[in-house]
Amino acid sequence: MMKLLLVMFSVISPFSVQPAAAVPAAQDMQWTVVEEEVPEVNLAADRSGPVQHFRTLNGISLNDSKGHILAEKGQPLQKKVDPYLGCPEFEFNDVKVGLCEDTGEIQYVHIDGTEGRLKLNEQWIDMDIESIREVLGEPYVVAEDGEVYLRGHQAIKVYMKPGTERIDGVDLFEDHLQ
Repeated sequence: MMKLLLVMFSVISPFSVQPAAAVPAAQDMQWTVVEEEVPEVNLAADRSGPVQHFRTLNGISLNDSKGHILAEKGQPLQKKVDPYLGCPEFEFNDVKVGLCEDTGEIQYVHIDGTEGRLKLNEQWIDMDIESIREVLGEPYVVAEDGEVYLRGHQAIKVYMKPGTERIDGVDLFEDHLQ
C-alpha cells in the first residue's frame, strides 16, 4: 500500500521529472483580438405602440377595490366562481372582473369579443385586431389562440378564434412571468 502511495505521489508531484515541451514566451506569440458579437434583443418596451402603460380596461384597473368597482359599475349582473382561480367572477354590462374577495386582488379584467369596442386608458378602440394593433403596436407574443401585449408587469391578451382574426375576448392581467 505504501509503495502505491509513493508511486501516485511521484506522478502527481510538481517535483516529478517529466520532459517539458518548449513553450514560446508570451511576447513571441501572435495575438488576435476578437470582438464578442452581442445578439439583438427586442424587448417588450421596444415593441410598444402609442400606449405606454395599461391603466384601465373599460374603466377597471387591476389596482381597484371591490368597493370602487361597485361604485363605478353598480351591482353585478351575475357572480360565479372561476373554476381555474377559485375566485368569483363579477359580470357587469360591459366587462367581467375576476376578483379574489379574500385578498381583494383583481386577477383579470375581461371584455367579450361581441362588444363593438373596448376602452383602454380612457381611449376607445374598435374591437378588431387591426385597430388594436394600431394602438398597441407589435405583439410581444403571437400564440395559437391570440396575441399578447406587455407593458411593465401588466399584459393584455387578445383572444382570437384559431386561424382567423375574429376576436373572442380581451383580458388585462398581471404578467407574473417576467
